[in-house]
Amino acid sequence: MERVQTLAPPVPHPIRGRVERSLLETACRIRALEFKLLALFREGRLSGTVHTSVGQEFCAAAFAHCWDPDRDALFATHRGHGWYVAAGGPVDAFFAELMGKQGGLCRGRGGSQHLHWRNFFSSGIQGGTAAIATGWAWAKKLKGEQGIAIAQIGDGTLGEGALYEALTFASVLRVPVLFVLEWNGYAQSTDVRATTPGDILERIRGFGLPCDRHSDDDPDALRRHAERIVEIVRGGQPFFQIIETRRLMAHSKGDDNRPAAAIESMRRADPLSNLIEYDDDAARIHERAQAEMNAVADTVAQWPAASVSMREESAWSHHERPLSGDDLRPDESDEADGRIIDELNRALHAAMARDPNVVVIGEDIADPYGGAFKASRGLSTCFPGRVFSTPIAEAAIAGVANGLALGGMRPIAEIMFADFATLAVDQIVNHAAKFHHMYGGTVDCPILVRLPSGGRRGYGPTHSQSTEQLFCGVPGVRVVACSQRHSTRRLIEELTTVERSPTVLVEQKVLYALPTQRRPPLDLEPRPSTRSNGDYPPLCYGPRGGHAADLTLVTYGAMAGICEEALERLVMEDELRFELIVLTQLWPVTDAEVIESVRRTGRLVVAEEGVSAFGVGASLIAAVAQKAGRPFQARAVGMAPVPIPCARHLEDSVLPSVDDVIAAVRHISN
Repeated sequence: MERVQTLAPPVPHPIRGRVERSLLETACRIRALEFKLLALFREGRLSGTVHTSVGQEFCAAAFAHCWDPDRDALFATHRGHGWYVAAGGPVDAFFAELMGKQGGLCRGRGGSQHLHWRNFFSSGIQGGTAAIATGWAWAKKLKGEQGIAIAQIGDGTLGEGALYEALTFASVLRVPVLFVLEWNGYAQSTDVRATTPGDILERIRGFGLPCDRHSDDDPDALRRHAERIVEIVRGGQPFFQIIETRRLMAHSKGDDNRPAAAIESMRRADPLSNLIEYDDDAARIHERAQAEMNAVADTVAQWPAASVSMREESAWSHHERPLSGDDLRPDESDEADGRIIDELNRALHAAMARDPNVVVIGEDIADPYGGAFKASRGLSTCFPGRVFSTPIAEAAIAGVANGLALGGMRPIAEIMFADFATLAVDQIVNHAAKFHHMYGGTVDCPILVRLPSGGRRGYGPTHSQSTEQLFCGVPGVRVVACSQRHSTRRLIEELTTVERSPTVLVEQKVLYALPTQRRPPLDLEPRPSTRSNGDYPPLCYGPRGGHAADLTLVTYGAMAGICEEALERLVMEDELRFELIVLTQLWPVTDAEVIESVRRTGRLVVAEEGVSAFGVGASLIAAVAQKAGRPFQARAVGMAPVPIPCARHLEDSVLPSVDDVIAAVRHISN
């Protein structure tokens, strides 16, 4: 069947009427700034790359004119310089950012594609900011505050599934978000008619969203239209606006292989080029804008270079309350021998009662169902409007959570099975993890992503994985695991009050039906752990009476129970003594207690349910090898490197067992 595309590349149009002066001045400043960027790049004075919007200036000038930096948010793409200028962003800080100078918007960390000023955010990931803008707009609605979010996107974004998930959420939640698609006919250098089938307007209307197509060939008419559309959005109606425009320059720098005739046709159709060429007043305005940008760039070039002491800053060190392992153990406030799923449910209720900014989102979490594992039961009844049972759309679940966090909320996002987190990785790794650092330390994103993880339930290859390894090693994300030894109540309290980093909470599913354990394992007593302002310390145990241990056993999550069973057999059968360390924080690696213990014992076994190669165990063994300062023996215990089978006896043969832990201990103890 022949593909039908209703939006063709633009053709020349004469300028209709005159252009309001402030609109023209903004467009000229955008063009002058971007041509200056290209010149600086050719001179080797900029880092990275540059994506200009030459030819599209009136899109930004018209719609950003309606943006209120005191109450609205604007989310732009990698081609968002024009929107930044039109929104009123300071150009000296902009040049400083791209030239790596002190005083840069993001301290030289974001560069051309990642800018932040007030409530202006840009990102180099296509489609991702659509869901974030939707979440930010929802935060405004939940808070009862005035304000809208504008998400600028380009033609290529129409290929991103994340965009359509965002449209679904925007329509269902009915939040004040405006999507502005700048249709220039090309995605990088590809004619979008070859990649974008069907009628785009009908595609958008299928989401129940009002949408409109408008040309920028009459800039004043576009500005008046923008004002009307923005007022509709301020009334609470999400809207999708397509602007027919053109891009005169390459995708980035000079990599342009589009037909010369097509580019010349677009140049003849460009309203700003025509104004500068044929209108003396417009030409003078453009000359003044060029002089301004030249002067600012020359001044900024003399500024000192941005600081390079990057390693001194930990993007995740936002937990300011000193913690020790004792702070995270169960106490009299925790129900004795109560099921962990019940403790988790009570903890979520307490978090929402404590802070009206806590919002819970996820699939099938509303009553009466209450979530696949019932962790959320009762929440939607007790806190109506703050619990959203979402579509099956993990990318948007995480993206909307990011937007909620940027909008001042404390979102808790449940991914029904940790396996499905693969669909949310972009939002966690490329957005949440990056915000604080790449925006110069000015932005926090305190999302909590709950991952029901692991096997031993017979759910098979796609519902049984331990996916925490996807996030361990990603700067800016914290990965934490609960266990029978942890106070679920206290852990959730910490994660929803003082924590300001994006955090992944690993909840192994088999734990839900198990009781919290207050009593120490056989032959062990609690040992203090190092108090830390930046990390969640492990729970440490050592031989009663202060006896020396023969081996250090480190684990986390549900494997703690398996290790304890192995430990009890080894104490009785082999007369071994242990130091047991149950990790709380898996990433960043918390190794101080492990290193000190291995210095005492000379032997280390690390046990986890996931594949041990490139896992938590491998990281810990590597850290000890680098820092312990003495020889030691080590073994890592994990699952076999195969997909997890569904049949229970086959699953048992793949996942690590008590016998596997015992064999590893005996191997290095004999």
